[in-house]
Amino acid sequence: MKKTTLYIGLNDKDRKVQLIDNLEAVKIVINILNHNGISGATVFNATGLYTHNDNQVVIENTLRVELFEGSREDVIRSVEAIKIALNQESIVLNTEVVNTEFI
Repeated sequence: MKKTTLYIGLNDKDRKVQLIDNLEAVKIVINILNHNGISGATVFNATGLYTHNDNQVVIENTLRVELFEGSREDVIRSVEAIKIALNQESIVLNTEVVNTEFI
């Protein structure tokens, strides 16, 4: 089975601060996933860390979204829509093969 994990930082790419609170961001992400045919996901609140090109270290609220369904096309379409909705420069997409069963 394939597991896809998205890491979505919540700081606005232009203003460099969080403009949409975590709960609203979760709702936006879930609505976009559902719209693109992905009806199952687990969403975690996390803390992300990155360094700008000018060496400024940024700590931000991040959503970690795990998916066990959806085609690559559905996931990519969802990521592109999430980037627009949350004004993100990029979203980390990690895909791995896992030994998972629905019992």
